[in-house]
Amino acid sequence: MKEEYKELKEDVLDEERAIEETLVRLYKVRNKFGLQIKDFSIEPAMGTYLMNFYNGIENILKRVGKKYYSTTPEGRSWHKELLILSFSPPEGKAAIFNQNIVERLHSYRNFRHRFISGYGFQLKGEKMLELIDNIESLWNDTKKAISDFWDKL
Repeated sequence: MKEEYKELKEDVLDEERAIEETLVRLYKVRNKFGLQIKDFSIEPAMGTYLMNFYNGIENILKRVGKKYYSTTPEGRSWHKELLILSFSPPEGKAAIFNQNIVERLHSYRNFRHRFISGYGFQLKGEKMLELIDNIESLWNDTKKAISDFWDKL
């Protein structure tokens, strides 16, 4: 890897550590949901951690876009365009993700939008459980893709 990307890699590693901590907390809250305790804070907490997970991915992509791709999408659909940029980069640049990972991330991007635009009491735990049940394999694939990305630089 080129020297010019070492700081970028450190920033991304910091973000990965924050995502890891987020997932630890998400699993703890998720386990409380399964106890059928009527606690109105559980669903908003799960939602917050799911949103944080996706925000962490976006933070990584924004850093890579700015430093490596030399571009960051703007406008109304920048969240979607950022994901597209991650598997369809500018000519001569390596992709950080493959299309499969990006397709799987779309559900989390959509959830993030609903979470920010809605109210905590409208969150449905059962729907969030679907995202949570898929998050570990997605995160493992994402980390592997990021690791492979550094090998290309």
